[in-house]
Amino acid sequence: MGKRVDQRVIKALFLITILFLGINNVSAVQWDVGAGQLYTTIQSAIDNPNTVDDDIINVYSGTYTEDVTVNKKLTIQANSGDEVEIQATNTGFTVVNDTTGDGSGSTIDGFKINNSATGTGINISADNCTVKNNEISGGATGIAVSGADTTLVDNVITGQSETGILGNLTGGFFTVSGNTLSNIIGGTLANGITVSTNGSVTDLNITGNTFSNINALGVNGSVFVIQLGKSKGGDGNPEVANITNLIVTKNMISGIHSNIAIMGMELVTSSVNALITENELSDLEAGSGSSVYALEAAIIGNGTVVVAKNQISQVTADEQAVGIVAVALGDLKLNNNLVSGISNAKAAVGILGLGLFNNATLENNSVSDITSPSIAAGIVGTALQHLNMFYNTVMGVNGAQDVSMVTAGFNTTTINGNNLEGDGSGIGIVICSFNGTINYNRIVNFDSYIQNFLFSSFGPSIDEMLKPIDDAIKNHPELEPILKPIRDDLDKLFHELENSNTTATYNWYGTNSPDAAKFFEGNGTLNYYPWLVLNINADPSTINTGQSSTITADVYHDVEGSDHSADASLFFSGPQVTFTTNLGNVGSKSVAVQWASGLATAILRADEGPGIATVTAADYQTVKTMVTILGESGTSKSEVNAQTVGMQNTGIPLAGIVLAILMVFGGFISTRKKQ
Repeated sequence: MGKRVDQRVIKALFLITILFLGINNVSAVQWDVGAGQLYTTIQSAIDNPNTVDDDIINVYSGTYTEDVTVNKKLTIQANSGDEVEIQATNTGFTVVNDTTGDGSGSTIDGFKINNSATGTGINISADNCTVKNNEISGGATGIAVSGADTTLVDNVITGQSETGILGNLTGGFFTVSGNTLSNIIGGTLANGITVSTNGSVTDLNITGNTFSNINALGVNGSVFVIQLGKSKGGDGNPEVANITNLIVTKNMISGIHSNIAIMGMELVTSSVNALITENELSDLEAGSGSSVYALEAAIIGNGTVVVAKNQISQVTADEQAVGIVAVALGDLKLNNNLVSGISNAKAAVGILGLGLFNNATLENNSVSDITSPSIAAGIVGTALQHLNMFYNTVMGVNGAQDVSMVTAGFNTTTINGNNLEGDGSGIGIVICSFNGTINYNRIVNFDSYIQNFLFSSFGPSIDEMLKPIDDAIKNHPELEPILKPIRDDLDKLFHELENSNTTATYNWYGTNSPDAAKFFEGNGTLNYYPWLVLNINADPSTINTGQSSTITADVYHDVEGSDHSADASLFFSGPQVTFTTNLGNVGSKSVAVQWASGLATAILRADEGPGIATVTAADYQTVKTMVTILGESGTSKSEVNAQTVGMQNTGIPLAGIVLAILMVFGGFISTRKKQ
């Protein structure tokens, strides 16, 4: 009997517990707004004393001419499937945390908001709000945020005269994902997303947004498509946005035009870690006297900065045009980026990576079609500690003065597996490093293959650069105790920079006999012997009609005969070897094959009857081999050893490139919008 009582007690307690929990989990109330509903305006539904935190304001089809203030924690939504339009006088929705109440935690979902000429679609000064699935058109600004922990998802923002999304964040996180911003047409300024911080933001995530047709039509017009860190004026450096973790990925930017300046992405933050990946930027064009930086990141934190898999194309400016500029205090990794089609500017650069205090690695990047009437550079890498340049491809850098790769690792520099091809003039690699190694690269069709850095080769000499200090000491002897130590320190530094010691063995130069005049040691040392040579081989060298032979070209042997095939993983890949044959086919009579780790392969098919096939492989240098093709009787056999043909010398020494790069970097920190 006692056992039965215990069971009844337990059941009673269980039911009481369920009842208690049910009482304390009252469902949110939905208040309906629209023709024939309890409320005819959104504001009246919010203001009703019976509407409390966590309630839902559900709005039916119609046009609502009102500016809505949200001062409770509410979900305000368009009824599913309905078209709900807000005609705003000043601001469509204002979400506040002030003396009238707290709208923190609110959601605005599914409205069409039409702004007045100077208005704002949604203005949020509360925290922890979500804005999603809205269409915001017209006005000066689409969405303004001055709170913390805000999420903006899948909104369409179009037709503003100043800014699509404006943030002055106080903390927490800020997520901007899947939004479409277009047709933002301004005078002096036109901005897609502009974010500054008024506090410490832990996480900022800008992902999967699309930007198009953003133009600044004024005489001094500037466009900032994605900007973190507010500019201080035309001649001032930008403020640093206080953001701990930064992710900017999978955004698409196209059709951006202005008269003076374009920043596709300007990311200036104090982030400990930054991930800037898989963004696509194209068709950025500015007018006379202009500068365009497609992707500019200056991350002033001590973590790792990754700039990877971004695609930049069709960048046009008058003064300076740069595909990617990445500056990091911590380790910098620039990987798998594709930059092409930078043109017109007096100084044009594909990629510039700068590791201010630590290491920088630029790997598997591709740069092509960088053209300038004056200065053109493909990839520029700099690191205070160790600089690694691995497996990059640079093609088609053309200017009155041009260089495919500039490298400055002030501790050590390692340059392996890069594929650099010029147009018969210009410089392949300029290196400034106390301890530089250049191995297993393809450096072809240049006037100068490798140059150690020397100031006088690229502009003023050291004495000329120090002359202003010397003149000041001469004219003001009383300043000598102050100026002389500075002058001596600079003199020592400049001379140290000129003492590059470079080991450049085992590279392929497009010729089996490179011209010594195409190597410049400056005030340091440059050892480029032994170099790699091109060979060809047929296996087998005798086949019957209808059979095939594998033809391989490789640069695995150096001029001394040593075999480097064991280091194949360190070799270059990419364009290209051309195979030809006079008998049979290698796909046709001629086929172009990409290098793959220093090796290229074609198949000779004996489909034209017996004879001697002369098969050639050409990468500027041409080598050949013979394949005997037998008929049914198999009566002839012949093998011919590979032969070589020298390469012509073209071009003249170039000058001015390093100062131009400094000019570009100077532009990076000075081309700013006016507020």
